[in-house]
Amino acid sequence: MLEGFFKGLNGFSRRPVPDESAAEGLAILLHGSETYALELAGTARRQAGIRSIFREKARSGRRHSCIAVLSRDCDAPPGRVSVEVYVDGILVGHFPRYLSSLYCEWLDSWNLGRARVHCRAVIQSEWFSAEPGAGECRVKLDLEIPFKMTTIAA
Repeated sequence: MLEGFFKGLNGFSRRPVPDESAAEGLAILLHGSETYALELAGTARRQAGIRSIFREKARSGRRHSCIAVLSRDCDAPPGRVSVEVYVDGILVGHFPRYLSSLYCEWLDSWNLGRARVHCRAVIQSEWFSAEPGAGECRVKLDLEIPFKMTTIAA
């Protein structure tokens, strides 16, 4: 009797419905090969924030290793997928467009839309002269494609 009542709730099929609530609060670390080959796009507009992280955290030299948090851009225009990258809560750039689509498809295929995804990152300073502010900081990520993950304690 109840089966007929609930039949229409699942779109007339017996296919399981994806449940992203299982990923709620899950923290994931994406694997890398320690090459830091992926350079972020959009870092030129965010140099002030990147330099503040670099000044506060870099112990010496021109390189600072850190952990980045990846987040889908909810404010992206319809039909355009964008993945933002944060370090210490500061937006430092975003994935190139081709990788954003691939990453979001991967997230959806594993029902990880609500998970907090991390990866290793490095901030590199490149100074062109001795004048302060004459160079720029670049942010590079350590990712393997296809994506591989490990769950971590949040």
